[in-house]
Amino acid sequence: MTPAPSDSTMKIIRDVLICIVAVLFFAVMKVTASIIVPMVIAFFIFILINPMLSRMDKLRVPRLLSMLIVLLIVAAVFVLFLYIFFVMVNMLMRPDTGISAYAARVAQLDMAASAWLAPYLDENPETFSLLSWLNINWYSVLISGLSSVSSKFISVLSDALLVFLYLMFIILERQTVMPKLLAALPRGKVQRASQMVERMNRQTSRYLLTKVIISVATGIMFYFASIISHLDFALVWGVLAVILNFIPTIGSIVCTAGTIIMAIIQFAPDWGNIIYVTLLMISIEMVLGNIIDPRLQGVQLNISPLVILVSLAIWGYVWGIPGMFLAVPLTSIIQIICANVPSLRPIAIMLSEGRYYRKDYDRKRKRKKLVHEETGDVEMPEAMSDHIEDNGGL
Repeated sequence: MTPAPSDSTMKIIRDVLICIVAVLFFAVMKVTASIIVPMVIAFFIFILINPMLSRMDKLRVPRLLSMLIVLLIVAAVFVLFLYIFFVMVNMLMRPDTGISAYAARVAQLDMAASAWLAPYLDENPETFSLLSWLNINWYSVLISGLSSVSSKFISVLSDALLVFLYLMFIILERQTVMPKLLAALPRGKVQRASQMVERMNRQTSRYLLTKVIISVATGIMFYFASIISHLDFALVWGVLAVILNFIPTIGSIVCTAGTIIMAIIQFAPDWGNIIYVTLLMISIEMVLGNIIDPRLQGVQLNISPLVILVSLAIWGYVWGIPGMFLAVPLTSIIQIICANVPSLRPIAIMLSEGRYYRKDYDRKRKRKKLVHEETGDVEMPEAMSDHIEDNGGL
């Protein structure tokens, strides 16, 4: 008879299968992006508006009327944002006051910077161009990007209608999904599944609501800060701040860097105004992102900052820009699911911020050190002591 595989072999096989399933999962998500992305967006919009629907249920508002009110609110917000966005695009594409008006100014700054850097790069100051050396054709990139945005209006509108349709059916099914899910599970797992779904709903809803509040507040602050500092395209920086703030870390850096670059193009060599704009925009991001955001969020998402950056890269590759917007809530849901499946719990631990495990690790080290000091034993290597502790002694 063939001997049964050992526990270590089974563990290796299980880990390999998990990796294969993960790769296949992301491959399927990438192939079916045109179908899945609108559905996922509709799902997260539903999580965001679900507290409003629950409140209307408590007030005994008819289900059809509450659904109509919520859908009208969502549609109004989308139309308003779309209108502001296309006003911004048209503002940038105007030949007299848009991007074209700054082409000569950028060329002057390029000449000044090239003349200063040419000796350090062993280049001829008369023919050297920093933008050409860096292979940055900023004008063509921006104009082509804005033109493509204007030409994709019908595509954006059709995607929005698809999201709207998905959202309507999710709202219609919201009172039957949970009972069906619990009825489909074995009796012993009903409570755990209910707690997992409740935790996902609570954590994701709080994150999305906080992000919406912080993003809108950041956009308003950037808009008025641009007006106060006389920075051009105030509406552009306000809209970009709202959009990019949904992308953790990277979004706020890109938006702040954009305002600083614009200040250099507009005000150089007046460094006083440039420093003023820089301090103003960085202060807004620091206050809203590092002080107000944690207070509104309450218990932060227990996700490592490194994992957030990796998830931005992965979901951005799989779903493009929408994937970067959805990366954090999707990673949070994956972490919660892994935490409730015993075989996947190590994945949840690796995705976590690790603050609790660090404190527990330091507490064990201190306790071990006290034991050595009291008994007078020589402290053994850490790896050996951990091995003995894990195996219940020698």
